[in-house]
Amino acid sequence: MAAPNVDRQLVLHVAKLACLSLSDSEVDRFTSELGRIVSYIEQLDALDTRDVAPTATVAVDRAPERPDEVAPGVSREEVLAQAPEVEGEGFAVPAFVE
Repeated sequence: MAAPNVDRQLVLHVAKLACLSLSDSEVDRFTSELGRIVSYIEQLDALDTRDVAPTATVAVDRAPERPDEVAPGVSREEVLAQAPEVEGEGFAVPAFVE
């Protein structure tokens, strides 16, 4: 399958499908970026992967672990001093359910 010619028309078509409104400078930028992406994929497509087993996931045998250690934290007073509004002993936030 031949790679599409990445031009302004293609970028505008993809933007329309994605319901995106792009400025002229964004169209120019994305035309260049999409062209580089397609070029890179073409390079990957040229690789001989016949002897590479298919992979569904890349997992490690176990996740790295670290010991639990108590570390100093930030005091409530220090945190609340940086809040725009405080109510009682916590942050004051606008009501979202009336």
